[in-house]
Amino acid sequence: MSQPSRRPSRPGIPVSRIETTRLGASMTNGAPIPGRPPTSLADVLRGKAQLDPDEIARIDALYAESDRASHESALARREAGRARLWHRRVPQKYRTATYDQFKPQQDPTGKHLATRTETANAVTTWLGGTRQGLLLKGPSRHGKSFAAYAIGHAARARGLYVTTWSVPVLNRALRGDLGEKEGAAAWAEILDADLFILDELGQENITNWTKEQLHLFAELRLSSQDGDGDGGKRTIPRRNVITTNYGYSELVGMYGDPIIERLLEDATVALIEGQKLSAFATDPF
Repeated sequence: MSQPSRRPSRPGIPVSRIETTRLGASMTNGAPIPGRPPTSLADVLRGKAQLDPDEIARIDALYAESDRASHESALARREAGRARLWHRRVPQKYRTATYDQFKPQQDPTGKHLATRTETANAVTTWLGGTRQGLLLKGPSRHGKSFAAYAIGHAARARGLYVTTWSVPVLNRALRGDLGEKEGAAAWAEILDADLFILDELGQENITNWTKEQLHLFAELRLSSQDGDGDGGKRTIPRRNVITTNYGYSELVGMYGDPIIERLLEDATVALIEGQKLSAFATDPF
């Protein structure tokens, strides 16, 4: 059986015949160096070229500009991702929530639990203050979640990383029911978000496991860890807005003293009560 014909191999070129080309008058002051790659670094290491100080400064400036552009591009991509995340997390009916749509009952006087100090307009002034937490308590359909998302939109306008979960859905994500990717995203948001809106506390099926998750949430969000999620130092504290239908004693009965005290140790509590504000304030049919 005849063997397939082979294409003749290309004759090799001796290394000694390979010559570099000059990179410019300021990068080399000698003849091309046989058998070396055409890089100024090789020339310098061989002692055949001198880098001009002005050229070094120019190259450094180019590297600095490249680093700056890369950094700005990465920041822009990150911000675009966070904007998409916020849009996906916010329920449709709250996507345009703002302070100027508030009814008076949605911006009441609040009380800081630890010091018993009161603050007028506790909702609209909270973001500009220093308290780590804000608990919005009141009956259903009285505007608590609307107020929470209005704060979230205001924080986004300030350039903050904001996310939101309802407690029942967050527990499902942390348990892995929504897939590994969504569970990992939930933990990352707990660790990294500047503002975390935890909606509907107490509406989940409360078990020892869910109590543990709330305890972990409180510890991770309120601890002294100062990482910013990007390997740097956090310049602002992690802050939380929590909505619930339940009062302090009820929450303690559901979760226990240690968890609720930790969760609310630096929180202002605002009671949102009055008239129902939803479309179902009266019997619709």
